Amino acid sequence: MSRNTVRWPWLIGAVGAAALVTVVALVIGSGAQAAATSLSVLISATAGLFSWSWHRSRPAAPATRTELEQAAEALAAMVRRQWTEEAAAQGLLDPHPLAVRWRSGQTEAGDHVRMVGRTVSGRSDDIAAFAAAYRALPRRRLVVLGEPGAGKTALAILLVRELLRDPQPGEPVPVLLDLAPWNPRKEPLLDWMARRIHEDYPALRNHETYGRDAARKLVAEGRVLPVLDGLDELPAELRLRALAAVNHAIAVHGPLILTSRQSEYHRMVTDTDVVTAAAVVVADPVGAADVAEYLRSVVPPRRSAAWQPVLDELTRRPEGPVAQALSVPLNVWLARTVYALPASDPGELIRFTDASSLQHHLLDALVPAVFSPEPTAVDPSVPDVRRTAATRWHPDDARSSLSFLASHIKRQGTDDIAWWELHRALRPDPAGPLSGPVAGAVVGLGAGCMAGDYFHWALSPLARFACFVVITLATAVGATVVIRLAYDSGDGRRHTLGEFASRAVVGGIALLPVAVVVGAAVEHWASAATRATLTFEVGVAPYTWARAGVAWLLFMAVLSLGALCAAMLRRRSAASPRSAGSRRAQVRRILLLAVLFWLGAELGGFLAYGSIRQVTGGQVTDLSFLDPSEALTFVNRRAVFRTCVFLLIVTVIAGLDLPGASSRPTRLDLRASGRVLVGMLPACLARGLLLGTTLGVALAFVSPWGWMVPWSERILAAGAFGAFFGALLGLGLAVLRWARVPADLEQETPRSTLRGERTVAIALMLFAVVPPLGKWIITSLGHLTSSDTVAVLVVGAWLETLEANLGLGLAAGLAGVSSTAYFKYREVCLRLASAKRLPRHPLSFMEDARLLSVLRRVGPVYQFCHDEFKDRIVDGGDVAADLIRPGPERV
Repeated sequence: MSRNTVRWPWLIGAVGAAALVTVVALVIGSGAQAAATSLSVLISATAGLFSWSWHRSRPAAPATRTELEQAAEALAAMVRRQWTEEAAAQGLLDPHPLAVRWRSGQTEAGDHVRMVGRTVSGRSDDIAAFAAAYRALPRRRLVVLGEPGAGKTALAILLVRELLRDPQPGEPVPVLLDLAPWNPRKEPLLDWMARRIHEDYPALRNHETYGRDAARKLVAEGRVLPVLDGLDELPAELRLRALAAVNHAIAVHGPLILTSRQSEYHRMVTDTDVVTAAAVVVADPVGAADVAEYLRSVVPPRRSAAWQPVLDELTRRPEGPVAQALSVPLNVWLARTVYALPASDPGELIRFTDASSLQHHLLDALVPAVFSPEPTAVDPSVPDVRRTAATRWHPDDARSSLSFLASHIKRQGTDDIAWWELHRALRPDPAGPLSGPVAGAVVGLGAGCMAGDYFHWALSPLARFACFVVITLATAVGATVVIRLAYDSGDGRRHTLGEFASRAVVGGIALLPVAVVVGAAVEHWASAATRATLTFEVGVAPYTWARAGVAWLLFMAVLSLGALCAAMLRRRSAASPRSAGSRRAQVRRILLLAVLFWLGAELGGFLAYGSIRQVTGGQVTDLSFLDPSEALTFVNRRAVFRTCVFLLIVTVIAGLDLPGASSRPTRLDLRASGRVLVGMLPACLARGLLLGTTLGVALAFVSPWGWMVPWSERILAAGAFGAFFGALLGLGLAVLRWARVPADLEQETPRSTLRGERTVAIALMLFAVVPPLGKWIITSLGHLTSSDTVAVLVVGAWLETLEANLGLGLAAGLAGVSSTAYFKYREVCLRLASAKRLPRHPLSFMEDARLLSVLRRVGPVYQFCHDEFKDRIVDGGDVAADLIRPGPERV
């Protein structure tokens, strides 16, 4: 990546400054006070813009030597703890490990011995000697080959742990990385390594402690020993390019440990070059005598009699099917795990006539064996975490969940099971179990935002807030019901319009009590207005109580028809896959929420304005129907204005890239250095001011009181209004980006990343609510609604009440939160649970599977411990296929 100075921020800053100068030129003739105010806004905004331009154009300061030393030590500590826990979970640290012999394969698939310096061989049960032999290599390059299940990954884990147990001075930190997600066509190996380390070990993102780009700097300076696992797992068309890229990288980088299946690697080196100056070791099949000796050591004494037929078979027929199957270390572990229960009979193994069917039997029996409430022979009486984990899940449910996870990562082309990527298994559903209520809540908050601003002079604060809550909740519930009904009817081809009509009737009957509540609230408005002591007269229009409830129901019917049409159009276009995370999809989502907010605002406005009208020059008892054109103009301008303010806040949040500011989920840490916050403030404030001022000026054209103010003052007032929101949002952006720098080793775990992302979602909600509430506080304390300046008076009248600002902020906050990884994860959990694909809390299941040695944890993601088991459980049923297929079959 280029680190040179870029010029585009300066261009944006210049354009923004020119726009501000234009605004000042428009208002310069409005008087000295307006000109002075404009000049102050111009100076502050221009300074912020050019400060942001300088901040974005200057190159990042590289990490210092001391910071790199600290980063290397922190990385070594994280890697050591991670793979020590994983080795213990897989039983690799047993006092008597299985003896897997590794012979030299230099003549078969290696470089010249004179280029390597020496050959390497060893045993996995003497890993210290193996590590010493590796260190004795002049260039410390090693290729580990073996058949499936031969223990290649286990050897890599043990080597990483041993190299970190007693590191030599200046020795690079070994980092085990899975090669499956790498695409050598798009990313060089060293860049990919730096990115993976940056993502998998987020503590290195603490710029204050380790400097900027610590992971990239560690890789570039050769302070990382790449332990690359699974070259054979890359697609066949990428393997040759990957091997060439590895050779190119080590020509600069130096040491390397690489694992691959033997047959695939032989084909690669036949078609291209070998790994330059690398020693090659190949796993030998485990001898029957070694397997028998291992089983005698690890099987508890009380289970020795049950295993005796297997031991006799290994001794009597060292070339038989049992000995052939158990010559693979994976099968030995499977046999030991499957037949650990007291009620199990290991003698079943000798009934198989070939090694392949015996392995399939062991793979199929793994899930029922580990997800069992029965006590194991190792610890039959004392409860432990493994037995607790096993009793939480039924074996059939566990197998279904594991099959789904295996199919999902296979389709994604990776081995990482990341909770924030689970939503990719399903097509986005605008009326999902959480998206539907969010859409309904936006409609309800739009109605509440309008209702909270009407007739505040006629209601006490408590009564006004109660009416705001009633209108908001009632409309949100009604909108959620009709949206869910419409999408449930229109999403599958088996549903007809007749079925939709019957559902609509049922939904309408269910919403009748809600309509009665809405009518009562509108009647309360009308009664309070007629009793109020005012300087002008009002009249009650014949539009209260039952008629208001009927009008509310009619609005819900129109909304349900619109949702049905949208669902049917979406169903027809569902055959073409779309990326839910693209910019275009984000713009569509924002515009859809804006339309829903506008519909709610129109509803709230007509319910309020339809119940009361001012009667000019008439008696209080003079009742008349409202002029439709007058009502439409008055209500529509106010609804459009509030929708534009909603769009302003949501667009600023989206423009600041807060929900997707990190490729991996993070958390808030308020203990970060204040110097980092001070450094971020100018750029964030400038960006917020630029977006807020630009979008705020557009409000001048839709402001409800625009006819009262000259164009120059109108633009100034709207620009200042937008700049206020932009400045507050920019300040919040600086705080969030400062606090989102993770600095705790606990951040490695999937649970901590989920908790951190949940905190970020809550902070994002506050981030959207604070600016409207700040505007209300300033309006109230500054008495802006009684100002002598017309522009100030008008701005004070915009969103005057607490309810209006609260509804607007909550709606914008929901729009922002609905784009976070936490929201998508929670929704996909509910959808997958309803489809019986995963439990409602997948992380709990995956953590229990890790305790049972089915999965392993690699930083913030999970992986299957054994590729053979993953492939076998996928072959048992491709459960992910019906989840992404368009039409009635998909979830």
